[in-house]
Amino acid sequence: MPESLAFDGIGGKRVATAGSRAVASLLEEQLQRDIDRIRDKVREMADLALRALEDAVRSLTTCDTRIAYAAILRDSRVDELECAIDNMCVEFMVRHIPVAKHLRFAHSVAKIISELERVGDYGESINRQAIFLCHAKKRPDLTRYEELANVAIQMVRQAVRAFLDEDVELAEATRSLDSRANKLHQAIFRELVRERPETSEELSTLFSLLSVANRFERVADQASNICEEVSYIVTGEIIKHTLQHDLQVLFVSSTGSCRAIMAEGIARTIAGDHFEFFSAGVDAEPPDPQAVEFLSRRGIDVAGRKAQNLDDIGDLSRFKAVVAIGEEAARAVPKVGFRTIFLEWDVPNPRDEENRHEAYAAMFDDLVHRITELIRGLHGTVEVEVN
Repeated sequence: MPESLAFDGIGGKRVATAGSRAVASLLEEQLQRDIDRIRDKVREMADLALRALEDAVRSLTTCDTRIAYAAILRDSRVDELECAIDNMCVEFMVRHIPVAKHLRFAHSVAKIISELERVGDYGESINRQAIFLCHAKKRPDLTRYEELANVAIQMVRQAVRAFLDEDVELAEATRSLDSRANKLHQAIFRELVRERPETSEELSTLFSLLSVANRFERVADQASNICEEVSYIVTGEIIKHTLQHDLQVLFVSSTGSCRAIMAEGIARTIAGDHFEFFSAGVDAEPPDPQAVEFLSRRGIDVAGRKAQNLDDIGDLSRFKAVVAIGEEAARAVPKVGFRTIFLEWDVPNPRDEENRHEAYAAMFDDLVHRITELIRGLHGTVEVEVN
């Protein structure tokens, strides 16, 4: 019998001796050394990706193309590290046959280095755009771009720190910064769409600026993805596709906001959890009393409700979807950002019809169908039917 094993005298149960505990301790030490080696390489890769982003900001703001060229040449090292770490993870799996948290660690590191490689690629791309912008005749105002870049860089730095320290709270705090990055990106987009380029060079500059903004916004998204992997490593919870917030939908109409309020009332009735519905009007007058009475008979109470004025809604980027009901409403809705779905529904105004009751009934059926399809498209479920 090996020295490290023994059996008790009754049930034959094998018990550990000092020798077996020593072997287990050595294996644990080797496992921890391999984890530390992987973490060190991830840190090195992250440092290079962050340096590429920081150099991109410097080259953009100082017009120093030498910084940009140097950053572009260093990108190959990021790719090399991704391959090296990937191989280390495979060796780790073969050598230790990990389970539970250690298995999650190896699985998530493979994803994290993919995110960092993309961050490095975005840094290279921004540096290339910086070289182009340095030669533009008209120097653009880059204040907002620098703000967006600083948020994105901060998110990457904190995400990597959360990974190294297995700090779930820091990971969650970092993910919350993504909304700030989105707002800055949308503000830049709104500024760019107001531009009216007169020459091909001005148009090229516009596209270059849009590319820079898009890349920094994507960097923030990659940082959020890293934070999700940190949470998975530590807790085992997969949060990538969980619904973190209620989906917000805004209905907009004109002429007393009747159609928007009716749509909001119907949506609140047929949708399940995870949705919030709002209505706004171009003029925000009280709804038609006949519409209120009609909805009441259908079990939908909108008495006393008044839609907000569209001008008072503010930033539309918080909405998952903005639905303009009618052509006038569609013209009145400001330009929405990339992440917000804009829909225009051609639903006639019942106030223009002689028989309003029949018109409201037809509009009601039309809205129920459209809203049902909208909810299915956004979340895949409709929990209640409206009679």
